[in-house]
Amino acid sequence: MLTPESTTATVSASISDNFAAEVLQERPLPNEQEIMQSRLQMLGSIMHLMMHSPLHRIYTANDIEERFIPGLLHDQFRYYEIGGSPVGFVNWAWIDDAVEQKYQTGRYELTLDEWKGGSNLWFPEFIAPFGHTRHMIKDLRAILPKGTPAKALKISPEGELLDISKYRV
Repeated sequence: MLTPESTTATVSASISDNFAAEVLQERPLPNEQEIMQSRLQMLGSIMHLMMHSPLHRIYTANDIEERFIPGLLHDQFRYYEIGGSPVGFVNWAWIDDAVEQKYQTGRYELTLDEWKGGSNLWFPEFIAPFGHTRHMIKDLRAILPKGTPAKALKISPEGELLDISKYRV
């Protein structure tokens, strides 16, 4: 798993550990080509997760470009796997008040620059089709500023905005 820090980290756990005994192993920052190759491979794993999520199954290639690529480019994401198999993905955006007003309608896609443009924390994508949500949230609370208010659009499998979920990291 790549983190937003200046080094990369791998989170690993055996299936029997069920995320309980996460081991963080630091290694030197890879070069640009290695990062690009890793991100491309990760997109394949994200697609695997999407196939197991009723909401994400309906995404188009354009949706993937708008909703996943910016988080990968800005290192604002976490990818989770157990035993080499993907189990979850989440990305986040820090948006300003004006952009937030548009985004919370559910009809506005963030531009690349808007993902790092403010102090309002949003989770554009959170995929945990195999039930690892609680463990992912625990990890996010360890890496994001403690007590930060956060929001996410709650979308139906048909793609309709249902509500805005509010959290405190």
